Amino acid sequence: MQNRHKYPYEKFIKAKPSHPCPICGKDDWCGFNSYLASCMRVKEGSFKTKIQSNGKEAYLHWLKPGTVEAPAIINEKIPAVQTAPVEVRDRVYREFLRLLSLYPRHKDDLIRRGLSEKDIKEKGYKSVPESNKPWNICRRLIERGHDLAGIPGFYKARGRHGGNYWTFDWQPGYFIPILDSSGRIQALQRRMDDPDRGGKYKLFSGYQHRGGCSCGTPAHIARPERMKDSSIWITEGPLKADIASKYLGAVVIGALSVTAWKPVLEVVLEMGAKEVVIAYDMDAKTNKFVAEAEKALKHELLKHGLKVKRARWKTGKGIDDVLVAMHKKQTA
Repeated sequence: MQNRHKYPYEKFIKAKPSHPCPICGKDDWCGFNSYLASCMRVKEGSFKTKIQSNGKEAYLHWLKPGTVEAPAIINEKIPAVQTAPVEVRDRVYREFLRLLSLYPRHKDDLIRRGLSEKDIKEKGYKSVPESNKPWNICRRLIERGHDLAGIPGFYKARGRHGGNYWTFDWQPGYFIPILDSSGRIQALQRRMDDPDRGGKYKLFSGYQHRGGCSCGTPAHIARPERMKDSSIWITEGPLKADIASKYLGAVVIGALSVTAWKPVLEVVLEMGAKEVVIAYDMDAKTNKFVAEAEKALKHELLKHGLKVKRARWKTGKGIDDVLVAMHKKQTA
């Protein structure tokens, strides 16, 4: 027997000439949605008989995928909600990631970037599911006692036949946890398989017109297994920060973009840093927006009395690429 809990909730519609019963083909008495039919005439093949309030029998049938038009998102606004406290987000995201796996191609990409299998497991990278439908995963989270309201990335979709259900965007890619200074998952970023569809990195956030919420632009704090450098480094992106932290042996803050420097400043001050090393990509030399953002961050850091340095290198774009290349050369 099929498991009804793997389907999102949908209201039944009554059979009518334009939408006849998918079991008996008649246009009255029966009801159905995209995955279940309550037929008043045909018992054969049903999995359950239900006695209705009028005393008549109804025969419940599971419908094969595609029998009835599948649920679709309707552009009908559902009020946005306030983002949940970080403690709540951390619990939900950790449970969410436990329900996912990491596909071999994503694992290979992370290893190519310079992380070990141990690093990958400890950091919690997981693939966006491709076979398990997102609403099934949301249902499992809810069944385990988690409220998805206020958790960035999750939103409500409406079925064509009424009702709504929790779901999330499942474009192929993998999740990168964004941690706060206490090691809690405050948000998720996705490394997309197809960068042409809106960019290489996307936040798991938004859909405020569908009951979702925003995670903002939080800074990610990466900590090494062994501390070698007491300076706090700043770079672009959570994944880059994780890799750099591993090879530097230092705390590395990953800004979601060079222009999102205010959350970085807040974290630096919160952590009581005394010396900061800015390690943005070297395209600051040719990109005026990167250069201006870096200048603004440096100005604010100096204004708060911190010692500021700028990391520089001759070859390679990012600090992570440089550090991994150096490590390979030293161990060759």
